[in-house]
Amino acid sequence: MNTSTDNKIQKFAEEMVRESLSKDQLSYPERMSLKLQELREKTIQNLKPNRQEETDEIAGYVKDYLTQLMTEENLSEEDALNRTIAVFQADRPLSDEEQKNLERQAYYQSIDPQIEESIGLGYASNLFIGIVIGAIIGIFGQILYTGDLIGIVLFLMIGLGLLLGIALGLKKHNRIISQHRMK
Repeated sequence: MNTSTDNKIQKFAEEMVRESLSKDQLSYPERMSLKLQELREKTIQNLKPNRQEETDEIAGYVKDYLTQLMTEENLSEEDALNRTIAVFQADRPLSDEEQKNLERQAYYQSIDPQIEESIGLGYASNLFIGIVIGAIIGIFGQILYTGDLIGIVLFLMIGLGLLLGIALGLKKHNRIISQHRMK
């Protein structure tokens, strides 16, 4: 006998034994497993709404249109199905997520590569400026604070400088994009 068939038979036999036992005869892990399985099934039912009525309605329209194409235009079932699916997908309204995705794609396709490079260089330069300013202030602050060259004040100031660089980069990014949209 095939090993996968044997495994399926074994699993089926285990389920049959488990289902034949009363709750008192089950071990604690088995009872917990049943409770978790019940909870999972309830959660899935609550989270996934039943849209069977809408699905059946659309399926009816698709079948009617498919039959109409097959009889009026003498198409094969497969060709009629492909054409029906294309027609129904073209006619359906886009969801908010799909609309935003299309807008994003159009926006990124309209950006000039030079603008993308300018944005990247703006971020990089502002990050370096922020880190250098943070390091200089950190070194002087650390020397004044403890007399050492390297310490916690230095690293705090470098972190703040990094945040300053990101903020300046965001501001430059906004300015470049605003100028691009105005054109």
